[in-house]
Amino acid sequence: MTPRAMFKKKKTYVIILLIIAVIGGIYYMKSKKPVAQYTTQAAQKGKLTQTVSVTGKLEAPENADMSFQVSGLVKNLYVDVGDHVTAGQLIATLDPGTLNAQLTAAQAEVKNQALILANMKNQRDSATSGNTKAQRDAQRAQIVKAQAGVSEIFDQFKDLNLYATVSGTIITKGVDAGETIVANSAAGNAPVVTIAEDGPFDVTSNVPESDIIKVAMNQSADITLDAFPATDIFPAKVMEIDPASTVIQDVVYYQVKFAFASPDPKFKNGMSTNVDIHTAEKDNVVSVPQRAINTDNDGKSYVNVLKDAKIGALDKVYVTTGLQGDEGMVEIMSGLSGGENVVTYQKTQ
Repeated sequence: MTPRAMFKKKKTYVIILLIIAVIGGIYYMKSKKPVAQYTTQAAQKGKLTQTVSVTGKLEAPENADMSFQVSGLVKNLYVDVGDHVTAGQLIATLDPGTLNAQLTAAQAEVKNQALILANMKNQRDSATSGNTKAQRDAQRAQIVKAQAGVSEIFDQFKDLNLYATVSGTIITKGVDAGETIVANSAAGNAPVVTIAEDGPFDVTSNVPESDIIKVAMNQSADITLDAFPATDIFPAKVMEIDPASTVIQDVVYYQVKFAFASPDPKFKNGMSTNVDIHTAEKDNVVSVPQRAINTDNDGKSYVNVLKDAKIGALDKVYVTTGLQGDEGMVEIMSGLSGGENVVTYQKTQ
């Protein structure tokens, strides 16, 4: 065989071998089972807590609006924002205007009506007096009416003085001396000042409707304030849940108030707070991450337990879930006893 023929023959063998190798590779790839990689986490046994976290602010027990009940010119304003006042302290006065003249006239009217009655009494025995007991009684009624007019004006004088109804700190001022106020307007009487009442501060928070069903009276809470170090945690309890909702940016909220166990004297009205409400807690329970729980076509919950990491052997274990706790953990009421490596993520190569 010539060298040329031998070369062609070897070339043919090489081509055949390459074809066989390619076909074998394709067959091998098709027949090779995919290798699965798993991320697991052990089912843990211990305490499981459920927390609702919201923001809020410090509020005084009561914010009292101080308003005049009559219209007039503000003559004196004796307080300013930040001042502390006590209940009964004079806050402001209105200019009496024409009330002094009205009082003088009303008192003169009482004297005049009394003088008429005195004259009627002096003349009642006169044959020509022409007055009777009924006429004298009618005159007495005129005196009572005139006296009522004087009392009404005195009441108006009382309305010219505005007194604090509670002890606390002035947090807003609505008018200044020299301005005119109009009482009983359509928008209501404008407050001259607003007083934040003395006493332990509460915390008011808006809880979204998705969480409000978890919140109940007397539940404990941990509160931190932006103005204080994060390590300063103040215990509190749920003291009030407003049954009426509030819609903020198309989201339904319910207002919840908290009372501190030990308020700090450095608290200020309006400070921002962060509230962690402890809505549920269970001891000695088995829990796994929420992402480890699957649902079959019948709606039953199950987890995959890794039995052999080398060969990727899994056991499908049906479970009953319970409390949904913090950090994505879920109580397993049946199916696991703790310690099992449940699959939280699966990747196939």
